[in-house]
Amino acid sequence: MENAANALKMAGEFLIFVLAVSIIILAFGQTRESADIILDYRDRETAYINGNYYYGETGKTRVVNLETIVPAIFRAYLENYKIVFDGLNSPIYKIKNKNGIEIDKFVLDLETNQDKEYNNVVLGTDEQKAEFIRGVLYGDFDDNDVSAFQRKYRISLSGCVPIYEQLKNAVGRGYVIEEYLGVYYQNDNPNVPDVMKTEKRIITYKVRN
Repeated sequence: MENAANALKMAGEFLIFVLAVSIIILAFGQTRESADIILDYRDRETAYINGNYYYGETGKTRVVNLETIVPAIFRAYLENYKIVFDGLNSPIYKIKNKNGIEIDKFVLDLETNQDKEYNNVVLGTDEQKAEFIRGVLYGDFDDNDVSAFQRKYRISLSGCVPIYEQLKNAVGRGYVIEEYLGVYYQNDNPNVPDVMKTEKRIITYKVRN
């Protein structure tokens, strides 16, 4: 009887062990599933391209609004990708190239601020990047001093209109803004293997009626 009781006890402990292991496996499975769902829905205003967020497959388009565009603009410098505006009536800002010729800019791109072709200031810190974006996006300058902003970043805002104002006015006139998504390689040299190149994400916002 004692042996039978011990056997039953061992069998019961084994069943409890199996049950506990099953519960743990189920819990981990649910945790993984929940994590996948969270990752899948992270930033609902963005999408995938080759496993990277913020972009859909090259060639995909969608109509977007200001609530989508503004966060993307702030990410442009902080996360180093390019935003191109197509269809604006005024440039975002103007910058002189090495020959002293003033160029109208319709692109937000950290690469531009590192290009020796332009006589501008390299945006080295996140604070500088955020300040620059606020200036060209909203016309928001420290102490409302636009002249100091232009001198600091060696750009001109003469004849330029803040991005937000231009897009808001376009939407108010019944225009739509389409988002085109893709990637490209910085310094795309055919003699350099792709694995040695820097892949860069790009968003184009096209304003059309």
